[in-house]
Amino acid sequence: MENRNIVLIDDHVIVRNGLKELIEKLGPYSVTAQFDSGNAFLDALPIQPKPDLVIVDLNMPGMSGFELVEKIKNSENEQVILILTLDSDEQTIIRLFRNGVRGFLKKNCSAESLKSALDSIMATGYYHNEFLALSLRLDTQAAKPSERDQILMQLTPREREFLKWVCHEEEYAYKQIAEQMQVSERTVDGYRETIFDKFAIKSKTGLVLFVLKHQLFDEL
Repeated sequence: MENRNIVLIDDHVIVRNGLKELIEKLGPYSVTAQFDSGNAFLDALPIQPKPDLVIVDLNMPGMSGFELVEKIKNSENEQVILILTLDSDEQTIIRLFRNGVRGFLKKNCSAESLKSALDSIMATGYYHNEFLALSLRLDTQAAKPSERDQILMQLTPREREFLKWVCHEEEYAYKQIAEQMQVSERTVDGYRETIFDKFAIKSKTGLVLFVLKHQLFDEL
């Protein structure tokens, strides 16, 4: 199996080196880049080889993990992010996931938990542990988001842009959408298939009707 590329962002070099050594023993994973700050990571984009996962320390001086996650969410550089931190509360976890984070682990977690998180994110795109499940239940009880908001939370910025072009009055073909987004047709096919899978949609017409039904266009 081909190794999956992982990038580490943590201001402590000892932590990064220890994580690198551990991660590369847990499976087909290679730590291909390390950064001591969010700014250094952003300055290096786009990173080659493209990371399959970015592991981010939440509590860093200067730009915090929170700020980095928000900057990535609002950019065109999509990243799969796993957060590591020493302490956090339920609202912190909810906020992180709403900003596109795919997993959360305590820094004092076991090697088995880290392996479970890596394997789960690579296989399904997410890692949901018991603490997250409890946080989500409590948050739902406090203020359940609308169906529209739940849908928007599941769409990446580039998936939203893809839907915008799908619904454009010019009725662009997928090849033309790829040109508008300045990506390959294969990348556009990936956006389409991911959205099809997330929302059980089967056609381009279904995509347009889905956007109209849930009044998503103003948010794309």
